[in-house]
Amino acid sequence: MIGLLRLCRLYYTVPFSLGYLLILFYALGGRMEGRWAGAAVSTLALGLVIAAGYVLNDLFDVAVDRENAPRRPLVSGEVSRRTAILSGAALLAAGLALAASCRWQFAAGLGAVAGALVLYDLFSKRLGRAKQLAVAALMVSLYPLAFAQAGGVSGPRAASLATFPVWLFLTTFGYEVLKDLRDAAGDARVEGSNALHRNPKRWRLVASVAIAGATPIALLPYWQGCHGVYLAIAGVGIAAGIASVLFDTRRAIVATYADVVLVASAATADVIVHGM
Repeated sequence: MIGLLRLCRLYYTVPFSLGYLLILFYALGGRMEGRWAGAAVSTLALGLVIAAGYVLNDLFDVAVDRENAPRRPLVSGEVSRRTAILSGAALLAAGLALAASCRWQFAAGLGAVAGALVLYDLFSKRLGRAKQLAVAALMVSLYPLAFAQAGGVSGPRAASLATFPVWLFLTTFGYEVLKDLRDAAGDARVEGSNALHRNPKRWRLVASVAIAGATPIALLPYWQGCHGVYLAIAGVGIAAGIASVLFDTRRAIVATYADVVLVASAATADVIVHGM
């Protein structure tokens, strides 16, 4: 059971799902009366699909994980390949079944995201320079999914929903480049070298520019309806993002993850303290 939970990467799945719920709250302008049930079901549906995506990703990446992550459940033998296949399929089916009870626009959007996740898992190693862009696009899909479930965007913080996706796309892109740089040696041994492996310094610069360049964008919601509590907490995340430029690759990954979590926490704290 623990091995299956590890396959689902809960440290990504749970924050991403809760991030969707926060975006939905923003999109509805806080008017959740009669909408909580749909919000809960759509959040769970998304979480199941995301978890399925991670399970399938590990299934297709066993050869690379033997080099880069030998302690992962499939590589270590903690979870069998058959169990992982059945679990991934069940999670995907359950998520899409739940989505069918939500707004049809959300169900259609989640179906498209699920298809994109499966295609990514199948072909990610062949995407070359587009790999990190694909992950960033999948991450930002939280926004159109939330807008679809909300039926539009309104409320005092609506303008910030045009800003956050830009920041998230750039930060996620940089984060994925950092992760691929960390795993470059193992990837190259299994699949051969690519542009990132041949020019690690250049790609580290690309990651740094993307992450540091995104940090000023994270300030804009303060002028788009958010308040001082947002600025105070997001400021710490922004500092972590800027500091990541100075760190080695592994510490930069941690700092960038902290950047994303803190900015999301800032947006959450802002509505808790000030309401909509």
